Amino acid sequence: MNTKWLVETNGDPLGAIQNIFTEAWERFELDSMLVPTNGNGGPHLLHDTNELNHLNPFKPLMTLNAAKFLPKILNEQPEARIGAVLRPCEVRALEAKAKREAIPLKRMLTICVDCLGTYSPEDYQWRAERKGSQEGLDGEELQFARQGGIAAYRFRSACQACQTPIGDGADINIGVIGLPVRQKILVDIRDQATAKTLGAKKSTSLEDHPYFDQRRYVSTRLLQRGTQTRQRLIDNLESILPRNLDALIDQFEHCGECRSCFEVCPLCAADYPSKDSAGLYEREQVMQWMISCAGCGMCEQACPNHLPLVTIFTNIRQQVIDPMEAALIN
Repeated sequence: MNTKWLVETNGDPLGAIQNIFTEAWERFELDSMLVPTNGNGGPHLLHDTNELNHLNPFKPLMTLNAAKFLPKILNEQPEARIGAVLRPCEVRALEAKAKREAIPLKRMLTICVDCLGTYSPEDYQWRAERKGSQEGLDGEELQFARQGGIAAYRFRSACQACQTPIGDGADINIGVIGLPVRQKILVDIRDQATAKTLGAKKSTSLEDHPYFDQRRYVSTRLLQRGTQTRQRLIDNLESILPRNLDALIDQFEHCGECRSCFEVCPLCAADYPSKDSAGLYEREQVMQWMISCAGCGMCEQACPNHLPLVTIFTNIRQQVIDPMEAALIN
C-alpha cells in the first residue's frame, strides 16, 4: 500500500519540493541527481544538494527525455546511487526501456512530479519574451495547478493529448494537480521501505480528505480533455495519416535518412529500428517502437518535416495494434 501525506508549503510550493528532494538525497545517500532546472537546457546532473535551488520540475519546456540518458549515467558511475526527477512520460519511457535493456534500477531513486504541460522551444522563447522573463513564464503554470494548469491549447500537441499527467510509478511521486499548492502538496510513496527511509508515517483516511475530491475531479477532467484532443487531432489529420503499420514504414522510407526522430527517442537511442535485406525497416521493430511509445513528443518536436508522429502512432495503435492486443487477451 502506498504511503501518502500532505505537506505544508507555507506559500512556497517550489521551496517545499526542493526541501523534499534535499531530504531524499541525504536520507538515500545519493551521489548525484538528474533534475530539470531553470534555463534553456535539458536536465542537469547535480552533485551537491546546494545546487537544488536551481531545480524547477514545472518549467514548461521539455527539450529532451531524461530516460534517454539514465543508462549512460549509471554505466559511467557503476558504484553510485543516482536520483532522477522525471515527468510522467519520462517514467513511462524508463519503464519501457528497462524491459528492453539491463538497467540497474536498484541504484536509482526515481521521483515523478505531476506535469502541467510544456511549450515547444520556439513558443517558449516567444512567450518568455512577451512575459518579460523566463522566470515569469516558469512560475505561471504552478499558480494554476489547482485548476489543472493554464489553457492546454497553448502546449505542444503531445501535451494536449496526454493521458497520464499525474505523477505515478516512481519511488516518490509529487502531486500538485487539483491542490491549493500555496497551502499543500501531495507526497505519494509506493512502498513501505522507501517511506521508512524517508521518514514518512503511514497516512490514515487521507483519501477522504476534501483536497482529494478536487484532485480526483481535476484529474478526471484532464484525462477526458486529453482523450478528446487526441481524437480531434486524428480527425483533423485523417486524410494524411498512414492507415496501417506498413503505410507508416513506407512513410519513413520516404522521409530520408536524417533519423532525427530515432535519435531523440529515449527508446531508440541505443537500438534504432533496423532495415532488412531489401532496405526496408523491420516491421516488428517499428511495431515494438510504437507499442512502447511514452508519448513525450520528442520525435515530432525534432522532425524537420513536422510530421505529427504522436498522432500517427496513436491512430495506428487504435486501428491496428490495440485490436490485436484485445484479441490476444480474449
